[in-house]
Amino acid sequence: MADFCVLRLTAPGRVEWLTVDAGGRPLAELAAGTLGDAASASRGRRLIVIVPGGDVALAEPEIPLKSGRLLQAVPYALEDSLAGDVESLHFAVGRGHDGRVPTAAVERERIAGWLADFTAAGLTPDFLYSEAMLLPANPSHTVLVCEGPRLMARPPGQPGIVIEAEPLAASLRLVGLPPPAGSRDQTHVLVYASAADYAAQQPTFDALRDSVATLNVQLLTDGPLGLLAATAVTQPPFSLLQGVYAPRGDWGGQWSRWRLAAALFGLFYVLHTGSQIYSWVHLRAEDRKLDSEILAVARDAMPDISNPARLPNLRAVAEGRVRAVAGAGHNGLLGTLGIVAQAIGEAPNTSLSTLNYRDGTTDLTLDAPDVGALDHFQQAVAAHGLNAAMQGATQKESHYQGHVQVKGS
Repeated sequence: MADFCVLRLTAPGRVEWLTVDAGGRPLAELAAGTLGDAASASRGRRLIVIVPGGDVALAEPEIPLKSGRLLQAVPYALEDSLAGDVESLHFAVGRGHDGRVPTAAVERERIAGWLADFTAAGLTPDFLYSEAMLLPANPSHTVLVCEGPRLMARPPGQPGIVIEAEPLAASLRLVGLPPPAGSRDQTHVLVYASAADYAAQQPTFDALRDSVATLNVQLLTDGPLGLLAATAVTQPPFSLLQGVYAPRGDWGGQWSRWRLAAALFGLFYVLHTGSQIYSWVHLRAEDRKLDSEILAVARDAMPDISNPARLPNLRAVAEGRVRAVAGAGHNGLLGTLGIVAQAIGEAPNTSLSTLNYRDGTTDLTLDAPDVGALDHFQQAVAAHGLNAAMQGATQKESHYQGHVQVKGS
């Protein structure tokens, strides 16, 4: 939600309000009436309330910024400068800078009365500001807002002030205008006023123009509220709603804004959970099907096992059988016979006399024309991955008889 309803207290029981977007631009014409009249305009929007500046004292006391209890330290820092009893005042603070902490003080009875009136009218303010807090800050100009007999002023680098005195020249003197003769060239003034108010005070402003470096005037078509609303939205100061008056959150009112998002999230959660459950059930069914097929294959492949289903790891048993078969083919009797036959073919005029196989070891008796043929046979067997060890050789008339022992790698 980017729209705001900015409501300003103008007189007892009377208010004016303006709806603006996130950039402070008006969305409708300025309206005035009672708090009850403003309730419909604020519905569905964040509510900003502007209270009279004369009811709120602004200051910037020097307080160590590392203090973890600014709200407790502020009353003692301002005790000598405030006319009332600090125990009867409500304090609000902003973000400090250069060792100074922006502070606002208002009578507890006054702010409690405002909030009670808002509640009775069905209004729940999100922010509460003083008029003087919303005067535009200008680092080189004194900003003046003229509204009938009221003057709102904000000198450069200072908090705003609201003065209700007549004539206007007397109010100007309270804010240091016209300036001393030595500083006139450095004093610049920016005046905001309606066409009627400026016309009524033009002689005073013309006299002031001759005493300052520059004086610029900007006319307001609908009074100060549009100017104050723009500052409240685009450059919001600290709110008076702090401590016991901090907003508690209107969940009932907020639910209508989040209802659609909550419904979509709930739908997404249900669909996501349902798809996960469906996938789990489907995978479990596939797993059971594969287990049945594996068990059927195991019964055919391993008939010597009466109940393969009771094996703790059927796959490991099957892989062990495969490795045993592969080993028997390479290092067993059949594998050894194949390698021996190939090696005899490579050894010239060599023949096999006897063969004895037991537990992976093969004992051979070979007839060869010479010792070199026996050595050639031994090397041929080793080239095929088996270990061939000569156990002895004897000469028999015109040939040699060798005893060789062959083992797996």
